[in-house]
Amino acid sequence: MRKHLLIIAIGFLPNIGGLETHLKDLIDELIKQNWKIKVLTYQPLNTPVLGKWIEKEKNLVIFRLPVLRGLFYRLLKNPILEFIYLGPLLFLVTPILLLVYPDIYTINAQGVIAGFSTAFWSKIFRKRYVISAQSVYNFPKKGLYKITSQWIFNSADKVIAISNQSKKDVETLGVNKDQIQVYTNWEDSSFFKPYEKEQAKKQIGFTDKFIVSFFGRLIEEKGVLVLIDAIKLCNKDITFLMYGEGPLIDSVKKAAEEFKNIIYMSTIPPNLLPLHYSAADLVLMPTLNEEGFGRVAAGALFCGTPVIASNRGALPEVVNDLVGKIINPTPEEVVKTTNFLYTHKTQLRKRALRCREYAINRFSEKNAEVIIRSYLGNTV
Repeated sequence: MRKHLLIIAIGFLPNIGGLETHLKDLIDELIKQNWKIKVLTYQPLNTPVLGKWIEKEKNLVIFRLPVLRGLFYRLLKNPILEFIYLGPLLFLVTPILLLVYPDIYTINAQGVIAGFSTAFWSKIFRKRYVISAQSVYNFPKKGLYKITSQWIFNSADKVIAISNQSKKDVETLGVNKDQIQVYTNWEDSSFFKPYEKEQAKKQIGFTDKFIVSFFGRLIEEKGVLVLIDAIKLCNKDITFLMYGEGPLIDSVKKAAEEFKNIIYMSTIPPNLLPLHYSAADLVLMPTLNEEGFGRVAAGALFCGTPVIASNRGALPEVVNDLVGKIINPTPEEVVKTTNFLYTHKTQLRKRALRCREYAINRFSEKNAEVIIRSYLGNTV
């Protein structure tokens, strides 16, 4: 009975994003250990596909709720409106699942919105409540959002934070330090294997090119506009590949029309990520917001590709000078660092040779055990 878990999250596959990938990896590990899992989520918020309303697999049942699409990015900077948009339906459906599946032992809420429902219903149904801080929220010093967040996090039996930066963020809410456990995300090292670089470039159609790639949602917070401004000033012999979808897609396409060394690659199936990570000489992450972890960085490092990442959030915990470079996310810094590594191939090669071993030591599947122990609490 203790290995019966309910995960509540606003995002889940087939939606594309770091949270969704993390949950897939986590569930894969849990199923290996014979856990029974229920997932309560929404239909994709920003990916133009629909999942099954109820999806059943071995030891896993996923319930996807209807959602008014197209509002997620518009409300991203207003947490109160975002909660009004996504919170009520989770709150109404959670007790139904707890009645239908009384054997659920632990509820894991992914973030603040899912945490509101869980904080309330876990007490009513006497369930263990674990909340995951998947990002750095930069909680305000006062106001309704701060007060609500304090209640949500202080109600939890355990808080699991994706990074030390995230832990510090949660501590500003007055949460007991002993209640917060830091974990590190992981990637499947058997899946993210490096291809021979020149062969990978040939397979994706860019033979003999020096490639710098961006993977992510095409939104301002990911540094897309910073990157476009930087590319205009970078060495024109560098080919920039941009992968993803989002509100800034027209800006990316316009830049690709104006500059021959910018190529918009749209999105690619997850199974092709190792090939495209391997084809890149560098991966760029000029993120402006407080990144919770940086799965793109970890995946690229597993594939032997150095990463230039911003100094925001937890990215400095993922990337360092051994395997890339941490920079201030400005066009000038992107240009300076990219051009330097392009012209100093020996420096780039040294970093590339360290990447996979570095990733294996830090981002392997063993990291899942921290989360699993938090689910079981004192019963471990």
